[in-house]
Amino acid sequence: MTASLVVYLWMTPMFAMNAQVIVSQMETSQNAVSQNAEVQANLQLVNTYRVLITSPRVLDQVSKEMDGAYTSAELAEKITVSTEQDSQVINITAEDKNADTAAEISNQAALAFQKITPKVMKVDNINILSVAQPTKATTPVSPKPGLIGLVGLFGGMLLGIIIAFMRNLLSNKFKEEKDIETLGVPMLGAIGKLPEYQSKDARKGRKK
Repeated sequence: MTASLVVYLWMTPMFAMNAQVIVSQMETSQNAVSQNAEVQANLQLVNTYRVLITSPRVLDQVSKEMDGAYTSAELAEKITVSTEQDSQVINITAEDKNADTAAEISNQAALAFQKITPKVMKVDNINILSVAQPTKATTPVSPKPGLIGLVGLFGGMLLGIIIAFMRNLLSNKFKEEKDIETLGVPMLGAIGKLPEYQSKDARKGRKK
């Protein structure tokens, strides 16, 4: 319950929007062997392109296109670049509390990357595969109330068990006769517990 309240009252929902670019093949390669070699070369370039997307040169261009709404450092924290194994497709994901802003950051990063790559790498092989488009069905990627509530529930149960165990472990009260016997102290007497029915009869007798 507490975890759910924290989610709704203090945690800001974040939206993630994704644009994709592809490292395409050059049209000059007609031979199958040459085409395969070019694909492998493009795959090796992907890691370089991932670094280039989040470089100050690209992010400065994004900041400029967004009228300086975010600095390059702020954009670097919002943008995540990923690729699938052995794929020439690069995913540019941006996160923001506003879905439209996240989409704009992602799309502007893709455009800036496409524009700057030929100047830096001396090759023009970047094409935009898809753009980020927020819809009414777009939902936040974080926080996740269900997951946080479940973690809070199990965390509360675990904490309660630990507290109960520690209280029992650290308690210095004598609860049974054997607790005194372990100290080597002779027990002079004990007060027994009256059965419940006897206690009720005794109370009734006193009332009469």
